[in-house]
Amino acid sequence: MIAIAPIKALPDGSVATIPMSWAEYQQLAASRGAHSTPRLKYANGYLTLKTPTFEHGQLDAIVADLIVAILNQQLRDYVRTTPVTLQIPEQAGIEPDHCFWLSNWAAVSGKSRIVLATDPPPDIAVEVDVTNFTNIADYELFKVPEVWLIRGDVLAIFALTLQGYSPTESSQFFPDLAIPKLYQQVIAAVAEGASPPRAIRSSI
Repeated sequence: MIAIAPIKALPDGSVATIPMSWAEYQQLAASRGAHSTPRLKYANGYLTLKTPTFEHGQLDAIVADLIVAILNQQLRDYVRTTPVTLQIPEQAGIEPDHCFWLSNWAAVSGKSRIVLATDPPPDIAVEVDVTNFTNIADYELFKVPEVWLIRGDVLAIFALTLQGYSPTESSQFFPDLAIPKLYQQVIAAVAEGASPPRAIRSSI
């Protein structure tokens, strides 16, 4: 069993891959207690972990706040969460930076945990990739309809198809909005000195 203490001591931005059994992964995840770091990903007998950077946290907050602002403007119901662990027992576990349930929000609202055998997956999983930790294909087992991948000032949307994930210019959940362009506008405004909330308000 790998102790959590040396893992917590890894520098910000670290990424490591370790061979590990499912049972060991479960023990390691539980040993974090109420903490959400390091972030863990498990598949094919290997654990991959990352320690998020300050940049990661900023970009994660910006894209999540942008989604919330749009949903609130459209008066739509939703459930959002961060962090959350999605697991398929004995196979895979993943921890998106943010998850949004839109179509099936009522099915998960108020729950203390998500069990994918009976609960719907999130409609959108958000991944901020500062350290090349994210592999979109990791989400195929979890059947998440869309994965939004953020790398710096670029937001890419990947939609689940029968052949796997495919890049798309627009989101099925916001068909009338150019989400990648909106995100770039917000990032550009922040770079020019606007606070993230002000940049979001001026862009939508």
